[in-house]
Amino acid sequence: KENPPIKELATNPLLLTLLCIEFEDSGAFPPNRSELYSRAIHSLLRKWDDKRRIVRQQVYRKLSVQRKEDLLSEVAFITFKRKDYFFKQRDVEQYIAGYIRNLPDAKTDQEALLLDSEAVLKSIEAQHGLLVERARNIYSFSHLTFQEYFTARKTIAKGDLAGLVEHITEQRWREVFLLTVTMMQDASELVQLIKQQIDGLVARDERIQRFLHWLNQKSSSVDVSYKPAAVRAFYLSLDLDPDLLLSQVLDPALEKSLGFFLCLNLDETLNNALRFGIGLSSEAFDFSEPLALVRYELCVDMLYKNLSQILYITLAQEGILISELKRSLQKLKDQLPNPEEELEQLRQWWKVNGEAWIEQLRSVMIGHRNIGHDWQFNEQQKELLEQYYDANKLLVDCLNSDCYVSKEVRQEIEDTLLLPAVD
Repeated sequence: KENPPIKELATNPLLLTLLCIEFEDSGAFPPNRSELYSRAIHSLLRKWDDKRRIVRQQVYRKLSVQRKEDLLSEVAFITFKRKDYFFKQRDVEQYIAGYIRNLPDAKTDQEALLLDSEAVLKSIEAQHGLLVERARNIYSFSHLTFQEYFTARKTIAKGDLAGLVEHITEQRWREVFLLTVTMMQDASELVQLIKQQIDGLVARDERIQRFLHWLNQKSSSVDVSYKPAAVRAFYLSLDLDPDLLLSQVLDPALEKSLGFFLCLNLDETLNNALRFGIGLSSEAFDFSEPLALVRYELCVDMLYKNLSQILYITLAQEGILISELKRSLQKLKDQLPNPEEELEQLRQWWKVNGEAWIEQLRSVMIGHRNIGHDWQFNEQQKELLEQYYDANKLLVDCLNSDCYVSKEVRQEIEDTLLLPAVD
């Protein structure tokens, strides 16, 4: 429970055995996943032989542990890049033959090479379990973790960091990034390339750049003690999705004490009210579905609760602007129909008045809090912003992993995170 990566590995019988061997040898588990996987693989390639008294086939016995890892890295890198989690036996034998043909004393005859590659494949399958036959002549790595680990290893060996960062928006490469940064002696160059790639995603989109300008302006205007990047992530989350994970990762204190800063609490609650109002006015509910009525009633309930919470929050603050905000919000709340009315009457009210009510609420939010703007992003821009958010989350996770990155690079990335291209 205290170590999720180890818990995940323990669900596989083979890996569980390796974990037990590792713990038996050292009395502890490694501090990060890449080190754990490295030791586990060494256990498979070396210690496993002694414990099981395995006698290797001649061609495979000549390979050192490093050569075996290099070979598996070659297979993993090729197949992972091609999105091949399952591959034909003849294909993997070709990959193996392409590797062993360059080794000293390798056979030059192609047919003999293929026979040797088949022997190597069968040895890996029977004696290590790193590659397994899933169906007749169809192979895969026994655990996706191994394919990801060897892909990261080959990436470092090739030194093609620019090629790696091209995959920053692909979810399936996430673990490869996290493993690569922890396996490198110094990941400073890699995280800088990741940051440049992320910024480049949105650099040419004028609407998104205007949004990021607003994001910087808004976050700079609030008087809070959180890290500036965390505040930017907070307001980015409000506009994209009510998911505050990135802001909380950047500054864990934000999650624990959000309610103590009324400005952030007020903005979050206003944004929630706007979302629920939009949901009620959009007629997105299909009442032929069994749970549609329950969801609709919940949406009505949450809208009223958020408006009440906003009015309560404003009671604790003073000033002309706050008083005006409170009066405006009270007027908006008074316009709403009684939530106890019949469902059809509520639906009819929102159908007739919902859009105008939403625009009034937007106007109040923009005028008093500079939030709630309708950016009118198209579907492509929405997808791009989601990729931008997820990629920044991955970058922060990489920095928070057990990787070596210079203090100067860390600070530079944090200072410029989620800023527009020219700020």
